[in-house]
Amino acid sequence: MVKKKKYLIICVFTITLGVVLTVFYRPYIYNNNIYDFGFADVIGSLVSVIGFCTFIWTNKDYSSKIKNSHILIATFIYAILWEALGYFGLYGTFDQKDILASIFSGFLTFVIKTYIEKKYSNKN
Repeated sequence: MVKKKKYLIICVFTITLGVVLTVFYRPYIYNNNIYDFGFADVIGSLVSVIGFCTFIWTNKDYSSKIKNSHILIATFIYAILWEALGYFGLYGTFDQKDILASIFSGFLTFVIKTYIEKKYSNKN
């Protein structure tokens, strides 16, 4: 139960952070022509895998192997399939930075999962 609460906290924080940055930070950067190394462009990709996976893990206690497959599937969906839709003009634009950001998000999700699983392994 403790792990589920931690995943819920991370999920809510990550999604809230993504929304706040998208609503306030991105327009500010664009309107003032500030160069931020493309961070404003990849906010959604950075929070997508973390938010998605931790949301799933709040509902049921999956094995570590299943959680790893969730990370791989979510990373594949956001990095490859979603960007492919942009490449074909079905959604947004194709951007290599978003692919890298989604892969980094998958890696960060794995690090978060590993930390929580080790720290709370004896507690439910």
